Amino acid sequence: MNVTIISYPTNELNKTIAVPDSLNSEELVQYVWVDVSEAPTDEYIEITYNSEVITLLITEECRYTPIDIFFQNREGSLQSLTFFKIATETLSVKSEEFQANRGQAYLGNHQKIKYNVQGETKFKVNSGFVSEDLNETFTELLLSQRVWKYENSIFVPLNVSSKSMEYKTRQKDRLINYEIDFEYAFNAINNI
Repeated sequence: MNVTIISYPTNELNKTIAVPDSLNSEELVQYVWVDVSEAPTDEYIEITYNSEVITLLITEECRYTPIDIFFQNREGSLQSLTFFKIATETLSVKSEEFQANRGQAYLGNHQKIKYNVQGETKFKVNSGFVSEDLNETFTELLLSQRVWKYENSIFVPLNVSSKSMEYKTRQKDRLINYEIDFEYAFNAINNI
């Protein structure tokens, strides 16, 4: 039994993934992640498994670069969530300083010397308009201890900075957009 992923009309994306016959949970629990950028001129993608066809319509979000966030969900497997709207990044720096007697400032010498400089980068992302069905997924993201940003084919470790989330409903809020704060799980200057 296989999973086929084909983009149409020009089949720029054409993959077949073999499904294992094993009962080993490590092999059975798998997600199919489709990188839509591999089909830049196609209009839709069809994923077929067990004669069930799922169609993904390709729409281009030109204004902002999508950010793929992966996290370990409550079952222990990786789950992805893509944020489509604006992201803002900030850098906060802490340091210590001392007064030096290395010479006069007019000669280019520093009288106040900074040391133990540490920087921390944070960013805030917006989900874009999502379905109310994703409330549980956002809950699992906030509760997850292991989170990564997928960037340039590398998993970059993150921590979720947001401490609370107000659940949104279509009835009350109409269009549902979540804003989540993240911080990189390492210093901007690696001093370890």
